Amino acid sequence: MDCILKVEHLTKTFVSQGRDDYTAVDDVSFSMNYGEKLAIIGESGSGKTTIVNMITRLLDVTSGTVYLDGEEITNLSGKKLKPVYKKMQMVFQTPTESFDPRQTLGDGVAESLINHGMKRKEAMKEAENLLELCGLKKEFAKRYPHEVSGGQCQRAAIARAIAIKPKLLILDEATSALDVTVQKEILELLERLREERKMSYLFICHDIALVQNFCDRVLVIHQGKIIEEGSSDEVICHPKEAYSRRLIESVL
Repeated sequence: MDCILKVEHLTKTFVSQGRDDYTAVDDVSFSMNYGEKLAIIGESGSGKTTIVNMITRLLDVTSGTVYLDGEEITNLSGKKLKPVYKKMQMVFQTPTESFDPRQTLGDGVAESLINHGMKRKEAMKEAENLLELCGLKKEFAKRYPHEVSGGQCQRAAIARAIAIKPKLLILDEATSALDVTVQKEILELLERLREERKMSYLFICHDIALVQNFCDRVLVIHQGKIIEEGSSDEVICHPKEAYSRRLIESVL
């Protein structure tokens, strides 16, 4: 298989007593090439986050199949997910909430290294190196999440995500809480890391300009379905579907 990620007929239906069943994701299929930057766009409630939660095994699928680096991971759980998370990591919208406030940034970055067998002293040294790689001085390893800015904390979150050298990074609105200047710096960092480490990026994003400038390809999600896909320039400059046009016009 020549793609880092492939999902086939992914569906998620939420069942609740006393209410009609709700299908949040409806027969979604797509794939990602190695080294690709793919964006998923759509309004709130369109199913973007549900798709990501199924891919990352935070949510069970109702039906469909997920392949990561050629291996099926659809129903894996528990200890069987450890090698999966070595290949796939996630960066969230609000980095301060994804770090333990009782731990320093260095501890947060080192944690996954320790979990994968590295001794603590060596892991802390590597955490400093990773923070420096992501544009932070090694002194930041001793700071707590509340002691740094949002942009600095997001750099630390990226350092933590790349610590175990994943092949796929999933970024869920990872730059939306940052101001424009910091956002630009983070995107430049991500591009440099992608080239150096041969990573692929899956962006969940509502920032159309960012998608057009940074991503290779885009999927448009509406009511749980992919309604349009193509290169970023094709979809954003020449959308074929009325919903895509309305979505893009609403933010440009």
